[in-house]
Amino acid sequence: MLTIYVDPKQQDQVVQLSDQDRGYLTVSRSAHTARYTFSFTGHAHPSFWCDGRLTDGLEETVRSIDGEQRYRIEFR
Repeated sequence: MLTIYVDPKQQDQVVQLSDQDRGYLTVSRSAHTARYTFSFTGHAHPSFWCDGRLTDGLEETVRSIDGEQRYRIEFR
């Protein structure tokens, strides 16, 4: 499982992963919810999004053509 380190006080930001890779978090809002999109360069990790509230300790499983990747969000 990879950990994604997120600053909960920032909206769009560069994020660090526990394997030292980096990615980017963008936040978009609608009238009812927020969408958090995690994008990673290269093909080492699949990008994903989650709707609702981003919480410390949230775990997401992403299934892609390259297999399954598990992520854990950790606030810094």
